[in-house]
Amino acid sequence: MFSLAQNYLTRGFWGDEAWTSLISQLPYLQMLKTTAADFHPPAYYTIVEIVYKFLPPTEIVTRSISIVFYLLTIFLVYKLASEVKGPTSAEASVGKKLFGIISALVVAANPIFFIYAFEARNYTMFAFAATGSIYFLIKLSENFSWRAAVGFVLFSTLGIYTHYYMFFILAAQGLYLILFDRKILLKVIGLYIVVAILYLPWIPFLAGQVKSAGQNYWIGAIDQRTHFEAILRIFGGEFKNAFRPFLFSLSVALLVIGLIQHALRHKFEKPYLLIWLWATVPFILASLPGLAIDGLKLPFRPIFFWRYLIGAAVPLAIVMVHTSEKLPKYLFVISIAAIIALSIIIDALTFSRYPYTFRQAYQQKILPKISSQDKIVTVLPSFAEVAYYRQRFGIKNDLIVLPEGLVQFSGKSLLDAYVENQIVTIDEAPSGNYFELRPGPSLVIRD
Repeated sequence: MFSLAQNYLTRGFWGDEAWTSLISQLPYLQMLKTTAADFHPPAYYTIVEIVYKFLPPTEIVTRSISIVFYLLTIFLVYKLASEVKGPTSAEASVGKKLFGIISALVVAANPIFFIYAFEARNYTMFAFAATGSIYFLIKLSENFSWRAAVGFVLFSTLGIYTHYYMFFILAAQGLYLILFDRKILLKVIGLYIVVAILYLPWIPFLAGQVKSAGQNYWIGAIDQRTHFEAILRIFGGEFKNAFRPFLFSLSVALLVIGLIQHALRHKFEKPYLLIWLWATVPFILASLPGLAIDGLKLPFRPIFFWRYLIGAAVPLAIVMVHTSEKLPKYLFVISIAAIIALSIIIDALTFSRYPYTFRQAYQQKILPKISSQDKIVTVLPSFAEVAYYRQRFGIKNDLIVLPEGLVQFSGKSLLDAYVENQIVTIDEAPSGNYFELRPGPSLVIRD
């Protein structure tokens, strides 16, 4: 598994990862301006930029940041699961610490969460912040201490500065407090106010981003398969294989059994109500903007995108382990072993892939042939990768982005920044010899 993970760690960047690296190499104030003009909060890129002050902006260095937050999230899952295990009883088959360890292992092996631990994107950092926020809310419910309050404020603030879906998790927390834990509601509202104050500097930029996304954004409409595909990927990974249906079916079966278990007992433990809301409320709230049903269409554009819900792997894993431990001991062992084994097999199959990227295109088709007079031409959807590897290989030839489709794609703000810094030019295709790189990646050599 280590060699496979290393393979995945060292492969060439795809578009969003190259975007991460390029924006994080800008001067800090320009980075803030650029991410504000797109649709991202700045915390993750700030971390990447800080790391770049000490280490080179390579694939391994950039992806290692996600790996660090993946490991930190696994540790928090252990702490959180140990906390929500509830009081020990005669029916409990595992202790709190063992429950935490098993939950952490299930999350660690989860195909989608493991894959994106090796992506130069903000998903594991977002999961880290969300898990920490939930953990400290449970601590506040047990004993409202200043340490737990500070932890809750810090993790919640980090979350909304990392990914906007964190607002949905805060909404899930609020719903939980209103319905099931009103004794600390007013105190936590005070903490929410502190979080809001800390977020004030970014609110004008968020307002501008919401307005911009309402006019033109790349996320498509929700259809009859959108939510199924999201759940399928969260449980079974992004890529089709022979084992994914088995892992998906087993995971769904455990969730359904868990609901039946609680219904028959007529009791849901409070921490699990919070965990369930954490898993489900973001799905619901992300589905509402732009939702159309029988001619009724809600305002705004769709913002539901399965990749933004990768962090749901954490609460769903805890629920599955909780369900399994209430089964007969042999079924508990079999179900957990099957979940982890299937996850690891899917991880191995995924990590054996070594996709063709613009890095190979440069190495195999451009570097051996390019002369000092040649130019490199691309379009906005592939601009980040083309620009990153042009820089990575020390190529000084002019980089030209064709003007076609500029208003139709996300990422225009990064292109504008690099145009401002005179690193790239927006222009029509030049005459003479040039290398044209397009998404795929595909390469056309023009003479």
